[in-house]
Amino acid sequence: MWTFWLDEPLPTSCVPMLEGRARVLGPAETLEGFEAADACIAPGHIRYDAARLDRAPRLKVLARLGVGYDNADLDAATARGIVVVYAPDGPTISTAEHTWALVLAVARKLNTAQEAVHTGQWASFYAREETNGIELWGCTIGLVGAGRIGARVARFARAFEMRVLAFDPALDESRAAELGVERAESLESLLAVADVVTLHVPYTPSTHHLMNAQRFAQMKRGALFINTARGNLVDEVALIAALRSGHLGGAGLDVFSTEPLPLDHPLLDCPNIVVTPHIASRTSAGRRRMWEITLQQALQALAGEMPTHILNPQVWPYRRR
Repeated sequence: MWTFWLDEPLPTSCVPMLEGRARVLGPAETLEGFEAADACIAPGHIRYDAARLDRAPRLKVLARLGVGYDNADLDAATARGIVVVYAPDGPTISTAEHTWALVLAVARKLNTAQEAVHTGQWASFYAREETNGIELWGCTIGLVGAGRIGARVARFARAFEMRVLAFDPALDESRAAELGVERAESLESLLAVADVVTLHVPYTPSTHHLMNAQRFAQMKRGALFINTARGNLVDEVALIAALRSGHLGGAGLDVFSTEPLPLDHPLLDCPNIVVTPHIASRTSAGRRRMWEITLQQALQALAGEMPTHILNPQVWPYRRR
């Protein structure tokens, strides 16, 4: 029987997947018992670096509970013979839907509208020209990244009869046609014409502050900016400046460089900004799907079958057994 270390509690619906196959330990801040783990189910808020991995000399599988894996040191895991897997299909639908929740909320200035109702400013809200929303029909949405989530966001955009433009180095003309999107030749060409820009790329050293002062300046005046990917993709100082100057018409953010977002963070004082606490994938169906895929990948690896979603396939012949 294998030992699974969980850094988040196991959902009741997933208990049958491990019954008779594994004993479950954790979560515990002291990591007591971690040294016995064969597999670790890893959420996104903990850093799995060399020091943490060395606490588990028997660890064979590090299974990331979700699609992002920037909190897992792949080099350190590979050097120790640890297979790293993830659940790229788990959060797709929920995250794409949340992206659209933010697009609509920012376009129609729902935060300001709700505040007007709560504070008895209904009439004055009507009287102010700046409270007018944006009609999305006929507008251009620019997808930075056209993977699983970006592709689903594109499907929703087509339902709104928007022009869909996508920039992704891996996107060829055939795949673009399949998705029903236009392929942008460069990020700059996308930013220049998009009325809504939304990020759907992983965070890596090469994408750190992908959106910076120069890139925000390249966006159309009044355009909207949405991020449900990773906070460190964005230079938040530059974003704040673009919002306060009026160059951007609004922003919807689910992720931040520091989480939880401090209550005195200047982003919270920006005009027409909607923020949520990193909940894009947090639906009952989405969480269940992520857990099921993650556990299945870990069990597959432990059973000696190469997992479908392995992040370091080069380790497979030399993995810990």
